Amino acid sequence: MARRFKDMQTEEQRYAARQAPALRHMAYQAEQESERQQMTADVYGRQGRDYSDPAKASRAQREADRLRDRGKGLRETANRAEAEATPKKKRRWF
Repeated sequence: MARRFKDMQTEEQRYAARQAPALRHMAYQAEQESERQQMTADVYGRQGRDYSDPAKASRAQREADRLRDRGKGLRETANRAEAEATPKKKRRWF
């Protein structure tokens, strides 16, 4: 009888499993914003154009890098939460 309860999820594991999709969505949004910032950096970073602005390009590049790192971190957190949410199967001989 006690063996049955070892395979059940704890309250923290259930909460982590519910939060994983929200974390993935936040990671997706951060990656989309980083692509937008990268395009801004590419456009304003062109040398010899009327609209070139190195300061704006470097700001946009830093922001794009920061958002990429944030998206990667959120995705890793979601993966970790899902991995912890699933209880490990016991090795059984029968």
